[in-house]
Amino acid sequence: LTPSPEPLAVPVDCLALPGDRAAMTVPSCSQVWKVLKKVVSSREFVIPLIAGIFSGSMAALLHFLDSIMEYNFISRLVPDQVVFNVFVVFGGLVAGFRTAHALSRYTDAACYMHKLNACWFDSASTLIAFCRNSKAPREEITKFEQTLVRLVSILSALCLDGLQKRNPATVGHRFEVLGADDLDDNTQAQIFDAEHKVECV
Repeated sequence: LTPSPEPLAVPVDCLALPGDRAAMTVPSCSQVWKVLKKVVSSREFVIPLIAGIFSGSMAALLHFLDSIMEYNFISRLVPDQVVFNVFVVFGGLVAGFRTAHALSRYTDAACYMHKLNACWFDSASTLIAFCRNSKAPREEITKFEQTLVRLVSILSALCLDGLQKRNPATVGHRFEVLGADDLDDNTQAQIFDAEHKVECV
């Protein structure tokens, strides 16, 4: 493969060259602020925050009316101690099972991610193993093997980027790609201009 005279200008920000490790490991202050702003403005953060503020406000109001204003109505409304203990145990069990189920889903997803990497490795190593009995010139075999490794690396990064479910206008996680700039300009243009990049690769 002949290296390109210009470095690869990647329009998809999920790709990063191997030498660009500083951008992947040490985020800048602006990147951290963008992530925090995105987290704070997300639906998963706003709804629990509103629920917590509402619950805290209601608890403070009830405490003010019962203790300070001396209405003393909470003692009359609170059920028996046994009923309260049963409710606490039930709520704890529900929360525990829900947490265990969420943790199980998270670990299953992590296992599938590792299995995906193993599938890419098996596919690439199997195709390279088939080249041992090839009667083609050694230069063509080497070119095929080198191109295969680069395309599999790009394919893996594009698949992981598709799992982010992010807005195309936003900057997501960056994935390292091996030798993407060594591909010819026509191949690079076809990949990055394609609407369905994974299928194109």
